Amino acid sequence: MLLKYLFYILLGTLSLGQLVKAGDYYLFDLAAVVFSFYGIVFFLFKRNLKIPQYSVLFFVFSLLAGTSLLLNFYRYGSNEGMTSAFYLIRYVVYLLSGLVVSNMLSSKIMAREQLEKYLIFSALFLCGAGLVQLLVLPDFSVLDPSFGWDPHKNRVASTFFDPNFLGAYLVTVFSVILGSIAGGKRGKFRLISAVVILIFIFLTFSRSAWAMLAVVLFIFGLFKLRKFLFLGLFLAFLAYFLVPRVQIRLSGITDPADSARYRLVSWKNALQISRDNLLTGVGFNAYRYVQRDYNFLTVDNISSRSGAGTDSSLLFVLATTGIFGALTFAAALAFPFLDNAVSRRKYRLVIVSLVPALMLESLFINSL
Repeated sequence: MLLKYLFYILLGTLSLGQLVKAGDYYLFDLAAVVFSFYGIVFFLFKRNLKIPQYSVLFFVFSLLAGTSLLLNFYRYGSNEGMTSAFYLIRYVVYLLSGLVVSNMLSSKIMAREQLEKYLIFSALFLCGAGLVQLLVLPDFSVLDPSFGWDPHKNRVASTFFDPNFLGAYLVTVFSVILGSIAGGKRGKFRLISAVVILIFIFLTFSRSAWAMLAVVLFIFGLFKLRKFLFLGLFLAFLAYFLVPRVQIRLSGITDPADSARYRLVSWKNALQISRDNLLTGVGFNAYRYVQRDYNFLTVDNISSRSGAGTDSSLLFVLATTGIFGALTFAAALAFPFLDNAVSRRKYRLVIVSLVPALMLESLFINSL
């Protein structure tokens, strides 16, 4: 079926990351447009399009984000306003892609086990590509600074070129595997894949990914697999005392020269912008231009990747869409968490663990 092939292409282009990028455009975005458009038309034609209850508030947030941008459009030039609008369109396309995947599952076009398998293949590919990257490009500081990449050294970044986002993706797939293991599906492929993915999460040396993993292990251990609590503590103990770099990364949290210091500055700037634009925000994804107006960006970093956002997803949402957008977005995340927390669904712990894990991780990178 064409829809499944389009899904394979979508997941494949996501896994290839920066390797399939032309200028500022990602092949993944094009694949998402085609997949979501064809999927929506397909299910409408079949008269079988279902809107998942968890997605409703996210679509409401999209309307609020668009309204915020329209109300603030006068503040920016036409090019800046249109650039921000395209990012909003991309966000909606991602939502529609998720809606199509949900309908594929509910209509039995794709089984949950198949989706899990495809995600595992994607994660294992990223692990393999990450190993190659460590051998071929262990030091990102040799890259042209105009590319905007952080100077990561001896960290797995794979095709994402970012160990923090790679770590978040691997932890997400790892939690899906844990959901199956907790449900009694403990085949060799799952167990081996879980171990490999766990190793590469460690090799990202991403503190935000480690924190995200800790939340996932804690919740699964607390509610289902108690031995995971002890396993997690044991592995953390070994890693800390046997791998000196782990001690360096963790002690760096209090180091004024460490990246954690710059996150505090980023949060402070976002809070100031939020206070000044509390009702409507500054317009979805117009954050770079407001930072420029506040003199938070210089000529050297105004075009950097970090200039378009802040190191906290919720603060970014508050600053760009205002208090109503932020509350709606927070509610959109809280609803599936609370609904699954009180349910008896078989795979509920995947959602119950991932939502707080992602929210914790989003305090350090703009990942939501």
